[in-house]
Amino acid sequence: MTKSAEHPVSIVGIGTWLPAHVRGNDFWPASFSQREHASDDRTFNDIPESRDPIAAAILARDLAREAEDPFLGARQRYFAEDGVTAAEGETAAARAALADAGLSGSEVDLLLSYSIVPDRVTPPTAGSIAESLGAGRALAFGVDAVCATAVTQLEIARAYIESGQARVVLLTQSHLMLRTLPMMHPASPGLGDAASALVIARGPGLAIRSTFGITHGAYARAVTWVRGRDDASDVSWWKAGGDFHAGSRAPEQAKLLMQETVSFGAETVREAAARAAIDVERISVLASVQPRGFLPAGIAERLGLSRECAKTTYDEIAHVGACGPVFNLLRARQTAALTPGAIAALYGQGAGFTRAAAILEVLTLDESALRV
Repeated sequence: MTKSAEHPVSIVGIGTWLPAHVRGNDFWPASFSQREHASDDRTFNDIPESRDPIAAAILARDLAREAEDPFLGARQRYFAEDGVTAAEGETAAARAALADAGLSGSEVDLLLSYSIVPDRVTPPTAGSIAESLGAGRALAFGVDAVCATAVTQLEIARAYIESGQARVVLLTQSHLMLRTLPMMHPASPGLGDAASALVIARGPGLAIRSTFGITHGAYARAVTWVRGRDDASDVSWWKAGGDFHAGSRAPEQAKLLMQETVSFGAETVREAAARAAIDVERISVLASVQPRGFLPAGIAERLGLSRECAKTTYDEIAHVGACGPVFNLLRARQTAALTPGAIAALYGQGAGFTRAAAILEVLTLDESALRV
């Protein structure tokens, strides 16, 4: 791979990892679809009507198709046994991404990791991954924007390379969430375990034309790790208390974020496209986070694009957090959607609340030296 400074900063390698075990819908007992759930249990299931009338119409059609499906549109999901660590999953994805880029771990200058279920509170998995890969000269640390992390990592990687502080940057993400929720929780069938990785360097590939991100801190408690429902039971991690699990201390805010996902996604991609001076109509691939299977296509439709341009792997792996855009970008490549000159958009949104998008252009070896 050519690493000339004349080439644009690009995604030059993509890698993914899935655990060995698959959990199909037949894993749940028949009683699962017949249970009556408490309203707060369904915080992440029920999506109210969007305040945006166009998005509301899109959501209404999609939700109607899914109304009687307790599995939220997922057909299967992969799950990691308790002994499997986030570092192991991210390392496997990283090896695949480096092989895809034709690079070795010793060539990595910067490694940014993210584990939604970390092996330890601190340090992040980055150091262990670097050691496993032989990335002995790399600076390694964690980045956390939850399900928007892959896109925010991309922005940091680009800045390091353009400033001359790094030549090769490795980004990893993992989502081992099934160990944190009871099997009978209404949201459990919509989650899967996975890890993913991207290699960023100058060269031909998916040139990073722009990025855009913003955090709405007022929603910091909408989606978070909780131990209880109030201040008395939801105590700090260093105190004795109940088990941690994904939840909300502001359920109404959580529902608002879900009802506006289509609008948020479309707005964020438009912001990124404007920064790149690229018309939204030129986007032929959308690789989005997939908290529900229909949401990527809904975002594409709200952008005025064909729903088919949104690539999704939800029915096969369910919602895999920050890994979703990476899996869907790889699916776009596998289905020959990333043709030379094509414009692709990455989108992620995560607890905190952060939303972020990137605009990518597919450049060949000959083109990349001319399109900086």
